[in-house]
Amino acid sequence: MSIPQLIREARLAQQLDIDGLCRKTGVAKNHLLDIEAGKGSSFHTVAYCKRAVITVAEALGIQQQVEALWRDEDWQAVSMPTRLANLSEPSNTMLPAAKADGEPGRRWLPIAGILVLMTAVGIGLHRMDEADVERPVAKSARSTSPATKEGAPATEAVGPGSGVSSAPQAPDPSQLLRADVERAMQEWARLWNARSALDYSGLYSREFVGVEDHLRVRSQRMEQAKFIQVELTDLSFRETGPGEITVRFRQRYRSDSHQSEDLKELVWRKTPAGIRIWSERRVN
Repeated sequence: MSIPQLIREARLAQQLDIDGLCRKTGVAKNHLLDIEAGKGSSFHTVAYCKRAVITVAEALGIQQQVEALWRDEDWQAVSMPTRLANLSEPSNTMLPAAKADGEPGRRWLPIAGILVLMTAVGIGLHRMDEADVERPVAKSARSTSPATKEGAPATEAVGPGSGVSSAPQAPDPSQLLRADVERAMQEWARLWNARSALDYSGLYSREFVGVEDHLRVRSQRMEQAKFIQVELTDLSFRETGPGEITVRFRQRYRSDSHQSEDLKELVWRKTPAGIRIWSERRVN
């Protein structure tokens, strides 16, 4: 049995729908749908995908079975270079048709050879014309550029024929930060459910106002509770400053001694040590 089948059957056995599993684990709904479909396309990395799958498996009580079946290659999306390589493969539909007796239509071969030769000659002449045009233009640009003064070095323009390849476009920093915060929200809920006070406190910045009192109360609750279940839903992310993202969400908290439901906000900021929580508040 595959991992998606195991997770789906365990979810149904516990009478959970996708939304219920989302609340139970803190894993986003689109990720859960991908996991049950056996796809990793909504995840940024295979490691991130595995982390979400194990979180779900742990909540459903099938972690050991899932870890035994896990293979990175099962969840790796097809890359764009691979798709382009597949598209560039030659197609047999462009070859001459065979005669009824199985011999190739040889009468087409001379025509095909002439067409190929004419195409090659045309491309060669076109490139020679481009080279003749580009050389004087480049020279003229260097001699008339207002930035070129006596004694100052001339600057060559980088273009398609310059032989200098442009650097690949860097990923959008805000998108990378958003992905980091999504992962951190899942980890925050997981550590709270696991009552791992030390690791949980490591997600908070020392610049958080009143952080010591805040974490002392949380640690006491984790120590005293027999169980804690935190479910996050309706998460929304917005960039509220350079290197800062505010997450608003609905939190359902349940333990053996307390239950609550609140609309909350966490402010995450990028620091040299990673992203950390700078503030936490109830909105309602």
